[in-house]
Formats: sequence, C-alpha cells, structure tokens
Amino acid sequence: MPELPDLEILRENLSDRVLDRTIGAVRVLRPGILKTFDPPVDALSGKRFRSISRRGKHLIFRLEEDCFLVVHLMVAGRMIVTGTATKATKATGFLLELEGGQDLRLVEGGHVKRACVHVVTDPQNVPRIAAAGIEPLSDAFTVQALIGLVAGVRRQAKKVLIDQTLIAGIGTSYADEILFAAGISPLRYVNRLGAEDIERLHGSIRDVLAASITAVREQVGRGALVNPPRGHMKVYKKEGHPCPVCATKIAEIRYAQTRTYYCPSCQAGGETLPDRRRWITK
Repeated sequence: MPELPDLEILRENLSDRVLDRTIGAVRVLRPGILKTFDPPVDALSGKRFRSISRRGKHLIFRLEEDCFLVVHLMVAGRMIVTGTATKATKATGFLLELEGGQDLRLVEGGHVKRACVHVVTDPQNVPRIAAAGIEPLSDAFTVQALIGLVAGVRRQAKKVLIDQTLIAGIGTSYADEILFAAGISPLRYVNRLGAEDIERLHGSIRDVLAASITAVREQVGRGALVNPPRGHMKVYKKEGHPCPVCATKIAEIRYAQTRTYYCPSCQAGGETLPDRRRWITK
C-alpha cells in the first residue's frame, strides 16, 4: 500500500505531468469506484488542474471553480499518465482524458478492488479526510502533540502509528521502520512509554519519513510510481536477514492480514515476540 513517502513522490511527479492541463472526457470504468454523486463526475470535464496535495493517504487534486478530485489508492491502486490511444486494461477503474492526447488513469491490480474516488467541493466532505489525524511532518506535530495523542491510551505502539485518525499517512511498512529506529517493540503499550521513549519515537517518525521521501525520490526519479519502493528499508520484509545494527536475525510476526518485522535484540530485549501463527497451531 502506498504510504506517506510514496504519495509525496507521486504527488510531485503527477504535478509535473497534469498541472494546468484541462480535462476532457471522464470515464468511470469500475462500478463502485466513485463514492459521490454531487457534484456529478462530469463536472470535472472542461476544468483545469490547479494543484495536487496530500492528506494522510489521500491525493487531493484541486481543479478550477472549487472542485476537488480526491483519490485513495488503498492497497493496489496506481495512478499513471499514458497515451489516450493506449487501450485501457481491465485493471483501469477511472480515467480522465487530458488535452494533448494523454490520460490520467487509476489502475488497480488484484481481484479485490478497493481504490476509491470522490468528487467534492471541499475535501473535508470526504469522511476519511474529516477524521484524519495529525500530519507527522507538519509543524503541529511536536513532542507535546505526541504526548497528548498517547496519554492514557492502552494500545500497542504499532496500532497507534497506523491509526489514521491519530497520525495520518503511516502504514504498516513505515510503522515497522519507525519503531525499529526508535528501539521500541511494536507490541509495547504506549501508555507504558516514558518521556524519553516518546521523544525518541517522535524523532524517529519525522526522521524516517523525511529520509524515506528522499530515498523514494532517488529510486523513482521522475517516473511512474508503479510499485512503492522498499529497498531503503532496514527491517520491513527482512525476516531472517541480519539486523543492520546488531546482526541479530530480523523476525516476523503475523496477525490477521498484518505482518510486522522487528529486531528481537534492538526492540524486544532479546526475546521473540508471540506470533499468532503459533498460537493457532497449538
């Protein structure tokens, strides 16, 4: 799933390609991808792109006349700019024809289609945006702000980081990287974190995300973000590989559809965290 660093680079690269261009025909190719009806989707036609911003895991395309196109790519959604003459595949769910013979397309692989599109007069009309938490790279995200978020909260650290109503834009892969950088177990309850732990976690959130934006930019360049790059990550999907700090083998735990990667020595005092896969087989 694209997360904050990936979406920042996608925003930059799409801005180079679509800003100040006018939309022609609008085609909704997958039933259910469009979540709004007022304004009608045809209201996009004839309008020019003015800016692209990001809120949490949403891309917000501002058009002329107070019209906004809001896109959530979910797990497998991608946005590409390609020639209008190129036949749209079955994976294409939404398509905007642009002046100059190109399309902006939302393409989503896999059998389960979850990407969604909203056409609104105010991004706050999108429920997930209205409920979104603080932006972790904003000036408002201070140590005190993080203290306020976790005060009295009896939840595990990773669950707090990926809760979009608390902190917007972090998903499971970057949560693993942040907790590794902070030396905090993903299963540790945040109400048990001391002042130094929270300060370290705050610094890791900002440092990992900022460094990852730079790393993704270097890996993607000005090209399309087809698959979110993860080559710069230290623990995510590194099960069995040596920890870059202590050489202990990186471990993995699973629960439901979520996988978590961590270093037993750096984050768990040398212990192996309980894995629900083993609990189920007993």
